[in-house]
Amino acid sequence: MSDTERAILATNPVMEAFGNAKTTRNDNSSRFGKYLEIVFDERHEIAGARMRTYLLERSRLVYQPEVERNYHIFYQLCAGAPDELRAQFGIGKAADYHYLHQGSEEHLAIQGVDDAAEFQSTVNAFTTIGVSQETQRQMFQVLAALLHLGNVAITATRNDANIAPEDPALAQAASFLGVDAHELRKWMLKRQIQLRGEKIVSSLSQAQALAVRDSVAKYIYTCLFDWLVAQMNKSLAPRDEKSAVSMIGVLDIYGFEIFENNSFEQLCINYVNEKLQQIFIELTLKKEQEEYAQEQIQWTPIKYFNNKIVCDLIESKRPPGIFSTLNDAVVTAHADSAAADN
Repeated sequence: MSDTERAILATNPVMEAFGNAKTTRNDNSSRFGKYLEIVFDERHEIAGARMRTYLLERSRLVYQPEVERNYHIFYQLCAGAPDELRAQFGIGKAADYHYLHQGSEEHLAIQGVDDAAEFQSTVNAFTTIGVSQETQRQMFQVLAALLHLGNVAITATRNDANIAPEDPALAQAASFLGVDAHELRKWMLKRQIQLRGEKIVSSLSQAQALAVRDSVAKYIYTCLFDWLVAQMNKSLAPRDEKSAVSMIGVLDIYGFEIFENNSFEQLCINYVNEKLQQIFIELTLKKEQEEYAQEQIQWTPIKYFNNKIVCDLIESKRPPGIFSTLNDAVVTAHADSAAADN
């Protein structure tokens, strides 16, 4: 097996650690879409690979249903990090962190899975791909910062939110993210808008401050995930692009799902599945049968439901579909909020 082939295989445990989670239906469910291109040279040997990702389920970072888990990497880190790493970044047990422990204790582990051993497998995969130990340490530092950020206690004082200046989780999160703790606290409790050239600062409610904290965490994790994919693409890129003469593309995306509580992310996921279904209907069922009819080929017509009306309901601009209506509602809400602050 070539080094390139080993590197391609090594991306799997890394992507599973950072992008997969335990759900009610699957203990190792991918929570992102992936398109992988395997590139071949003139001798039909693997020359490299390219990866694109779609629709990472960002909300999972800050909330999971009772019987589900956050992304595997966090539980791996808590179970398998060496003592030096634990001491340096204040890493405890999974049960110590709000972002990992929102259900019962029994669901923190997956039956038959050793998170400590999986952590070592992830580290080995990083080494195979070519990620240095220092870069790995920096990634674990960011992950630890997110866990501490989720533990920042945001309380309510009348109509305003408050964070104790001496909150230890705040200090640790700020330190590991490389930002000033005072500034981090301030902008989790305040918001600033610019109206007619004037900057207006107002206080947030507890619910709004919690949303800000969680939004920061989701944004940071998404950036880390995207950076990780970019690093792997650098490692997998063909040494000579001119040698890449053919490829095989594999699309892996989670399917249509309906839960008790469905987020905007779930709407986007289901919309993607509707669009894929529409492409299949258009190319395989509609056009093929139209061609059969033109060439007078005898066949048994296949009846199908054309889901174009579903896609139009979601994406149409005129008349406005769901996305357009949501966009207008967001713009209106921002305008109303600015007017209220003024």
